[in-house]
Amino acid sequence: MPSPDRAFEARRTALHAAAVLHGPLVLQPGIPRDDTARQAQKDIRALADQLAAYVLGAAHISLVPGPVLDEATGLPSSTTQQKGDKMQINTGQKFSIKVTAKDAAGYPTAADFQLSVDNPDVVSLTQDEDGTWWVISGAPGESVVTGTVQQGEGQEPLTARLVVDVVPAGAATVEFEVGDIVEENAASTPGEGQ
Repeated sequence: MPSPDRAFEARRTALHAAAVLHGPLVLQPGIPRDDTARQAQKDIRALADQLAAYVLGAAHISLVPGPVLDEATGLPSSTTQQKGDKMQINTGQKFSIKVTAKDAAGYPTAADFQLSVDNPDVVSLTQDEDGTWWVISGAPGESVVTGTVQQGEGQEPLTARLVVDVVPAGAATVEFEVGDIVEENAASTPGEGQ
C-alpha cells in the first residue's frame, strides 16, 4: 500500500485533473441544477478514482493458468482439476500461466513481474519466444508457483501463489463430497421389523 502522504497527494492531484478535464459546469434546459451538479460530481469522482489508481500502480495481482496441454503432442487435456489456488495436473502435461495486475480501483494495469517455483523437481518454468510463460510438470509431488510484483521503495512486494500438484499419468483422482447426515433407521416406520 502506498504511504498515506503519497496516496493523499495522488488523490488530490487526480481530483484536480478530473475537475479540469470535465471543465466548467454546463446547465441543460429542463434539467434541475442540483441534478446536473450531482451528476458532474459523480463523473469527476469516477475519473479521479481511475487517475489515482493509475498513478499509484498495482494494488492486487493474481496468477491465471491457461488450458492444460499434453507436453508431447500439445493437445488439450481433459484431466485438469483446479480449485481456487490449487491445480492438479499429470506428469507429461504443461499449462501456460500469466500474471494479471489490477490497480486500487480494480482496473487492469501494467506491472513488471517475476515468476518462481519452490520445487523445480516437480514443475519448471519456461518462457517461449512470444513471451508466454509455461509451467511444465516433472516428478510427482507438489510445488508452489509464485508471481511477484515489486512495489515502490520501502513497500512490500505484491505476491500471488498457485499450488501445483503433479500426479503420475493414469492415476485416478477421487473426490468425496460429504452429504447430510441421515440416521440409519430414519426411513423405517414405527412398528416395522419389530
